Amino acid sequence: MEQRKAFRYAIVATATFVWQDEGGIQQRSEGITRDMSDSGAFIYAAIGPTAEVPVRMEFELPPLEEGKAHIRVRVKARVVRVERDPADPVHSGFAVRYEGAVLRGGEEENADEQHR
Repeated sequence: MEQRKAFRYAIVATATFVWQDEGGIQQRSEGITRDMSDSGAFIYAAIGPTAEVPVRMEFELPPLEEGKAHIRVRVKARVVRVERDPADPVHSGFAVRYEGAVLRGGEEENADEQHR
C-alpha cells in the first residue's frame, strides 16, 4: 500500500542542480522531472548526487498562460533516494525532499526579459 504524505503530479520540467561530491568539489548537472509534489520531486538524471546529500535545484516549469514567461522555482533540497540501473540509464535518477523554495516568474520577469 502506498503511504506517501503528498500527492505527486506527473510534471515534466527541466531541472538544473548543484551539489558537493565526497571530495567537497562542486558538481552541476541537469535532468528532467518524472513527478513533483509540494514536498519533493523525482528527477531523471544520468549524473547526480548520492543519498542524503544537500542539493540546490532550479526547475523551469511551463507558463500558466500562453505568451507568459516560464516559471522558475529554486529549491534547497536533500536527496532521499537514488535509483541507478546500468541496464536502463535513461530511467536512473534520484528523489529529493524540499527544504526551502523561491518562486520566480510572472509580469516582473516578463518585463525584465523584454529589456534583454
